[in-house]
Amino acid sequence: MIVYRAKPEDLDAIMALEASGFDHAGWSRDSWAGELTGSDRQVLAYRDADHRIVAVATLHLVADFADLLRVVVTPERRGQGIARKLLIASILMAQAAGAVRILLEVEEDNASALAVYARLGFTPIDRRRDYYGPGLHALVMELPIESLSYSPESPLEVAS
Repeated sequence: MIVYRAKPEDLDAIMALEASGFDHAGWSRDSWAGELTGSDRQVLAYRDADHRIVAVATLHLVADFADLLRVVVTPERRGQGIARKLLIASILMAQAAGAVRILLEVEEDNASALAVYARLGFTPIDRRRDYYGPGLHALVMELPIESLSYSPESPLEVAS
């Protein structure tokens, strides 16, 4: 399994993944195409042993921060640490681009995503009412990354 930067030719696979990933608030083909070609965007994909894209994440790099816009993992591969691996790769990519923090929005009822983000050190900083539709609120979360380091033994920790 490998994390790599997605390319425009991956769009069909990403759209199939998108269709399996969410009950509502899905992204359009044009939206994903823009992510794959935007100069300020980084789309990371995770391939399985059969070279199928099973997860994807996209970052928007703005000045000294990164906005994590989307993380999608195919339902049959959830709970296997794939989102965490994509997030760590995204954090490292954002650091390399000069970002000092990452922001994201997540549906406040998405317990599994909230748990992954919390384990990586993201903390809620705001709440957006009806962000995903009526009654579907989002939490805005932040992770300062300027002093984070990575090692296989301790995946993300604050450098001393």
